[in-house]
Amino acid sequence: MEEKLVLRMTGLVSLGMVAAMLPSLACALNQEPEMVLPFLGTILIGFGFGAYALRTTVSQRKMRLSIRGGAVFLGLSWLYTSLLGAVPYIASGDFSVPKALFESASALTTTGVSSVLEGAPYPSSLLLWHDVSQWLGGIGAIVIFAVIMPQLGSSAANLFSAEVQGNSAERTMPHIRAAVRVLFFLYLGLTLLMTVVLLILKQPLEMAVKLAATSISTSGYLHYRTYLTECNDPLLELVLVLFMIIGSCNFILYYRILQKRVDVFWKDTERRWYFGIIAGLTLLVTYNLWRSHFYDFFQSFRYAFFQVVSIMSTAGLATQDFSHWPAFSRLLLFYAAIIGGCSASTSGGVKVSRVVVLLKVCWQEIKRTLHPRMVSVITMSGRPVPAQAIIGVGRYFFLYFIVFIALSMLYSLTGSDMLESMATVVVFLSNVGSAYGIMGEGTTFEALSSFGYLILYVTMIMGRIELFAFVMFLHPDFWAKKRGW
Repeated sequence: MEEKLVLRMTGLVSLGMVAAMLPSLACALNQEPEMVLPFLGTILIGFGFGAYALRTTVSQRKMRLSIRGGAVFLGLSWLYTSLLGAVPYIASGDFSVPKALFESASALTTTGVSSVLEGAPYPSSLLLWHDVSQWLGGIGAIVIFAVIMPQLGSSAANLFSAEVQGNSAERTMPHIRAAVRVLFFLYLGLTLLMTVVLLILKQPLEMAVKLAATSISTSGYLHYRTYLTECNDPLLELVLVLFMIIGSCNFILYYRILQKRVDVFWKDTERRWYFGIIAGLTLLVTYNLWRSHFYDFFQSFRYAFFQVVSIMSTAGLATQDFSHWPAFSRLLLFYAAIIGGCSASTSGGVKVSRVVVLLKVCWQEIKRTLHPRMVSVITMSGRPVPAQAIIGVGRYFFLYFIVFIALSMLYSLTGSDMLESMATVVVFLSNVGSAYGIMGEGTTFEALSSFGYLILYVTMIMGRIELFAFVMFLHPDFWAKKRGW
């Protein structure tokens, strides 16, 4: 019975993908007749599957997912959407299957990179689909971790890599349909608001929409990655920073603000640490750039602030080629990419909440060594963090380290050197996809082997669906029909 519920939910996702593909079909009908069939065929496939799934699972409308069902839906939804999203690329004849999967996953996971060189011919309808799908991927991530996961209960939250934002942000939401509706319109409203602001700044309409979509979704993909450098507009950069921060903060906090519970936002531990880390890294990078005589003090602060926010929010936009910055600054950006943004946001990374809990655990153990009889409790926003969640954080970081080592070794088989392999795996596992290389020269992905594309495809999917969920799929017991889930 639960498999049918997963089928039903995946069918709903499929219909959402179909709706998102309609603008690209309209663009193809208007400008590119050769792309009509690829998009029309994909839409028919997605609509057919969605209609079948909903028609055959009517009785499952009011059922509730178990932990196992949630894991299956989490993995299946990202896998299915990336496969369906890759069909237009494959059908266009310009992309191989691995390259199309890479392109599709990059957009839907909000990693925001491309296998197409800057300025190279790119069908307008496919480019539009890339932009729409990365915006869609942002709301998908929010809905899954702010709505779907809480429906599974506290034990599931601990199982899925112990996201501890349940205590800090009070994740209790209304009925799932109402919650999805609220979050969608909030996400859409922020996108429209940013578009209007950019139009006031005299940005072209098309670019205003692109910048709004990439900032709120923290995907950061622009087909012309030097656009912001050529603009050289401090006010534009400030607006982008503001909305990248908004996109990378916990969206449940915004829901609480709509409920006139502003105190929840100000007291949130994760949010305060997030702002604090941004401020600290910005000051350190500013000082390093200034002392290294790269820019004057004002420019150092301007570029450091933008780049720290861009990398930590996992948007990956750039106003300067930071691959030539001093090693100290690039290393700090590397750390920012690992940390990422807040829980229940569009950002990737290990999430600030986990880093905060791990730091508090380490500090607590130091105090216990000095005062063996001391009794202390780890709290987030004034609430105690469950012991299971604390244990889960430790397990998550260990698993992250193992996965990072394994993927770095596999990616090095493509011919990349050690630092490039490590940096590439981090930015793809955190769904950053920065415009330039953090640890060295910028890397382009148009000439990767099929093996390289598949490794990065898996890396992006792992980073978005959470590591524990992915590893669970590899265990035989997960697929055995046992009770206790």
